[in-house]
Amino acid sequence: MAALRKQVRGARLVAKVLRVTLAEVGRVGLEHLSIEEVAARAGVNKTTIYRRWPAPDDLAREALRCAAGTGNPAPDTGSLRGDLRAFAREFRSIATLPEMKTIMRLRWSGTPKGPLAAFTRDIQEKKHAEWRVMLKRAASRGELRRGVDIDLIQDVMLGTLIYLVVQSPRRSDAARLDRAVDIVLVGVLQPSRRRSAR
Repeated sequence: MAALRKQVRGARLVAKVLRVTLAEVGRVGLEHLSIEEVAARAGVNKTTIYRRWPAPDDLAREALRCAAGTGNPAPDTGSLRGDLRAFAREFRSIATLPEMKTIMRLRWSGTPKGPLAAFTRDIQEKKHAEWRVMLKRAASRGELRRGVDIDLIQDVMLGTLIYLVVQSPRRSDAARLDRAVDIVLVGVLQPSRRRSAR
């Protein structure tokens, strides 16, 4: 008698279910997410999923949270340039997952509505808080001039990453993202100059 195939368990099972969940959210939308369909596509018993995540919203929220890496500490390399480069690489590793690319396009196409908008907005707020930690830490080290607009730096950097990683037709590898960080920092770190009145 052939040996039974060993079942996936523990962390590997969770990772597989969450990966399939992301794919399903991208395929059918959050409103039509089905635990039964996720179970079938992941090759696990639906009761295994229901024990951990009683409702589709619980499952989707956990899948999005884990994929986005919320809860992970912000990079702390000792310099703003190093922190931003590390954060850009993390963003790229998350955003280039096929499932996350689909979800990001859904999130940023038109006016987001419904549960997916609420879930992704919550994740976005958490990631923005991580940016602020890095930028405030840089300010406390004296890398940023007094009174610099931290929110604007965050918006410019994030907008750059969204375009380069998610929307640009060109592939942006880690080296290209490093150069983008350096270009943004040229404007951030140079002394403020007031325009002379004409």
